[in-house]
Amino acid sequence: MRLPALIALAASALLAACVSTPSEPEQPALTLDSRGIQPTISRLRIDFGRAQVGVVDTVTRLLGEGPVQVSTNAECGAGPVTAAAWADGLTLNFQNGDFVGWVNTDPDLPTGGGIRPGQPRLELPQVSFSITSLGTEFSRSEVYGLLTENDEAVRIVWAGTTCFFR
Repeated sequence: MRLPALIALAASALLAACVSTPSEPEQPALTLDSRGIQPTISRLRIDFGRAQVGVVDTVTRLLGEGPVQVSTNAECGAGPVTAAAWADGLTLNFQNGDFVGWVNTDPDLPTGGGIRPGQPRLELPQVSFSITSLGTEFSRSEVYGLLTENDEAVRIVWAGTTCFFR
């Protein structure tokens, strides 16, 4: 009788290991805000003004992947801007080797103040709207954004120095 009980115990343990339990939603690796980036796992911030190499290395570790492209646009109104772009839609902007801004289209990366790409316009917190040559722009606490062409949702958000031509 000892062997059948042992087999039953092993079988139930094996079945229990196969049953998946619902996991909690994954927390984003970072939050973007008007001063830079707040990693989720640390109280230390990545503020504008930090060195490009350290910022790119840290964000690469946080996101688990490096940028898919790093390029420089010499024709920006603010002067030459080097942009490091990740596949999911985050771009970090640098001037003279310093972190100066970010642009984001990734709906999984939150922005301080509760704004995300893809968020319906009706769910936006209190923001100010204006019509520009880019479309319907909005702002809240030095975080800016642009709505989709039909003005129904957030298309892109940014803070700091960008290279948009108006």
